[in-house]
Amino acid sequence: MTRPGLDIWMLVTLAAASCQVAKVAAYSIAQRRLNLAVLAQSAGLPSLHAVVGSSLLTLLVLDAGFGSPEASIALVFLVISVFDSVRVRGAAQAQRRIVHDLVLRSAHASAWERRVATYLDPIAHAPGHVAV
Repeated sequence: MTRPGLDIWMLVTLAAASCQVAKVAAYSIAQRRLNLAVLAQSAGLPSLHAVVGSSLLTLLVLDAGFGSPEASIALVFLVISVFDSVRVRGAAQAQRRIVHDLVLRSAHASAWERRVATYLDPIAHAPGHVAV
């Protein structure tokens, strides 16, 4: 289970690191300032979940074939993680947005509550993030 002297997991880790570097570049260009905070998030464009799952599946298919048990398990986990990324996180994003708006619009919210609400600002996957 090796590719040019590297273990499959080393290549998957390299793909994940490349994903995060690309994310920093994309967000920094879009915001016109260096944004290192996105290194710590898996959501966004590109999706870390999709990159890790698809790179693992691709490497296993190349190594063991599409009909292998390893590739089948990787495919199942990729489908589950992509479904979770888009659907479940999308629902959580909607909940965070509602709580965020309720706190910010409340006349009785203290400065501390408003500050905490800014941390609830929605950050999650969109279907385009996973597709890219």
